[in-house]
Amino acid sequence: MLDDVMGALDTVLPRLAAVTGTPGVAVAVATSAELRTAATGFADLGAGTPMTGETVAPAGSLTKPVTGLAFMQLVEAGLLGLDTPIDQVLPAGLRGLDPAPVTAAMLAAHQGGYYGDIVTATAHAAPAEPVLDFVRRRHESGRAVEYGGALPLVTEPGPYSYSSFGVGVLGGAVEHLTGEPYGARVHEHVFAAAGMDTTSINDGTRDPWATGAPDRTGEQATGYMAFGDWCLPSPPLRTSAYPGVGMHTSVADAGRLLQSLLRTARGDHGLVRPESLAAMVTPRVARPSHGVRSFSGLTLELADPELGDDWWWGHTAAFPWGFWWEARVWPHRDLAAVAVGNRWDMARFHNPASRSAPGLAVEWAGRWAVSGAPESLPDMDGRARWTGPRPTPESSRWMGVLAGERTHGLLGVTDPLPATTLKAMTGGARSLGDTDPGGWDPDAFVRGVEQARAAAPDPDALGTLGRELGPAAALWMLECGASSADVTMPVGAFARAPR
Repeated sequence: MLDDVMGALDTVLPRLAAVTGTPGVAVAVATSAELRTAATGFADLGAGTPMTGETVAPAGSLTKPVTGLAFMQLVEAGLLGLDTPIDQVLPAGLRGLDPAPVTAAMLAAHQGGYYGDIVTATAHAAPAEPVLDFVRRRHESGRAVEYGGALPLVTEPGPYSYSSFGVGVLGGAVEHLTGEPYGARVHEHVFAAAGMDTTSINDGTRDPWATGAPDRTGEQATGYMAFGDWCLPSPPLRTSAYPGVGMHTSVADAGRLLQSLLRTARGDHGLVRPESLAAMVTPRVARPSHGVRSFSGLTLELADPELGDDWWWGHTAAFPWGFWWEARVWPHRDLAAVAVGNRWDMARFHNPASRSAPGLAVEWAGRWAVSGAPESLPDMDGRARWTGPRPTPESSRWMGVLAGERTHGLLGVTDPLPATTLKAMTGGARSLGDTDPGGWDPDAFVRGVEQARAAAPDPDALGTLGRELGPAAALWMLECGASSADVTMPVGAFARAPR
C-alpha cells in the first residue's frame, strides 16, 4: 500500500506546493509496521536548503496530544483521574482564590472555561518563564493575552472553547505531580520512548532555532509570512504556554509518534495502554469544523465516528507566522499521515486543511489508501505561476503593518523585534514565482512594523490604522488572495466577542 501512496505523493507534492504557494512541504506516512517520508521545495528559500522528512519546525498544537499522553500516563499511574478537579493537583491558589470547578479531562477537551491565549509569544531569546509561574501570572492578570487583554481569560466552563492556555494548565499539573520540568518529562516518557530523536520542547532551556543543535540531525525550517507569492521569513518566537504549542519536530519524528499510537489502537501497550488511547479518542464535545462533523476528544480532534472505516483522529496545528501542520490516524485502515508546510497566508489569516498544502497532502494520502494511486497526471507545464503582485515601497509598508499587528497586537509581544531579526526578515524575503524583487523596500517594511507597534495592543487603534491604509491596500490584499476587500486583521475574532 505504501508503495502506491508514496509514488502518488512524489507526483502530487510539487503540485500542492505550487498551487498553494508553499515554499516547502514534507509528509510522513506510516502503517503500524512501516514509515516513509517525502518532501518537495525548500526549508529556506534564501539558502536554497531543501525540505526533507528530517527538517525540524515548530509544531504548534501538535504539542497538545503530547501533553495528553503525559497526562494519561499519570492517570495510569494512579496520580489523578479524568474527573479529578484540576485544583487538587496544582499548587494551592494557582488558579486564584475561588476558581470555577474544572476537571483534568475538561481541560484536555477544551471545556475548561478559557478564552484563546493562542501563543502568548516572546522573542525566542527572552528569559524563560516556568509553566507554573506563567499559569499563576495569567490568572492574576485575569485577561486573555490577545490585544492587550481585550477579552477576559476565564469564562463559564463546559462549552467548547479552544485554548492553548487551558492545555498549558494541564501541562502545569503534569509538572507539579511529577516534580519534573514538563520538557524533561515528555522528552523521557514520550519522545525518547517513541524514538523521536530530533524532537524537543522550546521551554527556554535550549534554543531549537540554533544551527547545529546537538540533539538533532535535521535543519530548522524557516517559516514564511506569505503575501501572494512574496514570502517574508517569520520572526522566531517562543511561548510560555509550551505544553500547548512548544514542540519542535520533523515529520519523520511526528510520524513515529503517530505510528506508536496506531500500534496502540491495534492493541499494543505503547506510550499508553489501549484503553487510555480509547478514552482520548472518545468524542466529548462537538467542535467547529469545515465539512465533516468534528469533535474534541482528550487533546485530539476527531472526525465523526459515523464515517466508519473512514473515521480518523489527529490534530491540525500551526505556529505563527509561518508553519501549518496536519496529522491524522485512520485506525481502521492501519494508516497514519502527518505533513508540514512553511507558509502562513497573511491575506486570509487561517489556512484550513482543505486549502493548505499539509492538509491536502494528508487528505490525499488517506484517500489513496482506499482508492489506490490516481490516474496519471499531465506534466506540469513549467510556467511561472503568478499568485500576487510584485512588492512596491507602499506595499512593503503594508506588509510591515500586518506583521507588526500580528506580532505586537494579536500575540502581545511588547518588546520591539531586534534589529538583527528585522534585518534577517527583510534580507530573506523572496518571491516564489519571479526572481525580480521589484520595488521591495526593507526600510518601508520596518516603518510599517513600527507603525503597528505604536498602535498596539489597542484593537481599536489597530483597526483604525488598517482602515487608514486605504482602498489601494484593500485591493492589494485581494490580489494577494484575501477573501474580501479588506486589510486582514483578526481583531474581530480575538477582541470583540467570545468565540
